[in-house]
Amino acid sequence: MGFLLETTILVPGALLVCLLVAFYVYFKMSFTYWKQRNVAYIKPTFPFGNFSDLLLLRKPIGHVFIDLYRKLGGEKYGGFYTLAKPGFVFRDPDIIKSILVKDFSSFHDRGFFTDEEFEPLTGHLFLLTGKKWRNLRVKLAPTFTSGKMKMMFQTLVDCGQELGNILEEIANNEEIIEIKDIMARYTTDVISSCAFGIQCHCLENPDAEFRQWGRKLFESSTMLSITGSLSTFIPSAVRPLNLRLIDPKVSKYFRRMVHETVRYREKNSIKRNDFMELLIQIKNKGKVEEGMEENGIGNMENKSGELGMSMDSLAAQAFVFFIGGFETSSTTMTFCLYELSLHQNIQERLREEIDIVLKKHEGKITYEAIQEMEYLDKVVAETLRKYPVVPILNRECTKAYKIPDTDIVLEKGILTVIPVLALHHDPKYYPDPERFDPERFSEEEKAKRHHYVYLPFGEGPRICIGMRFGLMQTKVGLVSLLSKYQFTLSKKTPVPVVIDTKTFFLSPDGGMWLQIKKRAKCTVST
Repeated sequence: MGFLLETTILVPGALLVCLLVAFYVYFKMSFTYWKQRNVAYIKPTFPFGNFSDLLLLRKPIGHVFIDLYRKLGGEKYGGFYTLAKPGFVFRDPDIIKSILVKDFSSFHDRGFFTDEEFEPLTGHLFLLTGKKWRNLRVKLAPTFTSGKMKMMFQTLVDCGQELGNILEEIANNEEIIEIKDIMARYTTDVISSCAFGIQCHCLENPDAEFRQWGRKLFESSTMLSITGSLSTFIPSAVRPLNLRLIDPKVSKYFRRMVHETVRYREKNSIKRNDFMELLIQIKNKGKVEEGMEENGIGNMENKSGELGMSMDSLAAQAFVFFIGGFETSSTTMTFCLYELSLHQNIQERLREEIDIVLKKHEGKITYEAIQEMEYLDKVVAETLRKYPVVPILNRECTKAYKIPDTDIVLEKGILTVIPVLALHHDPKYYPDPERFDPERFSEEEKAKRHHYVYLPFGEGPRICIGMRFGLMQTKVGLVSLLSKYQFTLSKKTPVPVVIDTKTFFLSPDGGMWLQIKKRAKCTVST
């Protein structure tokens, strides 16, 4: 009896040891992939490869790639490993240009997990692949022209005015505020109106339903971070492990809200100058109507019989517009106000420009006024240089690719990375990279640099489609604040800023606490 019991215990134990040994040998063999191909690489460690800091939440993904980038110093590219899977990082801007533009046909997909059946809201432009992406991109491109931006501009101004108003009493008392949440409430108001046709008034009511669901979407959690990392580097593991990038409750809420909004508008022939209206046109006619005016946008009857997109696809596009417009812009404004608080001379120079330009426009924030603010453009560009919200660009090698002027061939399926944050902090391109200097973006300085070492929105055919909207939203928000208030550091402001290790986007850990006080003279007419 004792012998049988001992055997029962030993056999599973022996099997476990054999499995661990086999697992270890498999990894060790996998770790020879780049060496066999005579490619420079960073030595991996079992079992995480080069990503122990990321997967153990010790460093955010952008900073992990800064480490890899610097360890490959002197090389134009190099190999890395995510667990046992090989990946490839580009360092040379000429090669990066080829990947993003000239040889785009070999790198047209991002390589992230997407499965519209498993997670309907992943069927959006940012994640889609191949022909699906191309067809949708063509249909959506007309929604972000300068004409469409002007059409939505007043919504941004209205939200910006409300942003300035809610801070008035706080500024009079010269209080310390958590500015990231306030910026997120501003961008949520803008996006909820432009993308969903909903007036949620998050600035007035921080606990508004739409804001709660938006906050839930971006709540940092260990599981979400690990799922995001797997989606980025081992997308094939997501569905078998039943991992969700989006909380099912959040997905259900956004899909239901979009479906109800579209049905209500179509039933009652309601038309608005917003992104949702343009999506409805694509859904019903397969394209955005030309020559849309501020009045009489046109009927939505589908006479052509061409269905542009399904209701779930429409919901997915509205959802990614929310993600892209809400998080990236609010975080950019947060980092910008932090740097302006740190550098009062830059803040004052920017405020002087705002005063001069707004005076020309009778104290009103107009589309033309924003375009005239050259120093504002430099300040925002330098913020995005130092703090690119999307710190890396993923590209999957969609067919075998020979790197120009080498014998190296990347196999189909290899995930490649362009380390945006690392490029933006390379002293070769940006001397003293930790210094905040908007003059890096004068025309003279930009002419000295390679175009492909500044990539906050990507580049080439997959450049961020909402870039102009995001910049416009950011600038309107900043002008609405700086025309009325001054921001300074507080006892609660960490210097240097601490970056959250649990999110893909570059974001300050624990928010951003700044002191606000009212200016002696306000330049915006109300």
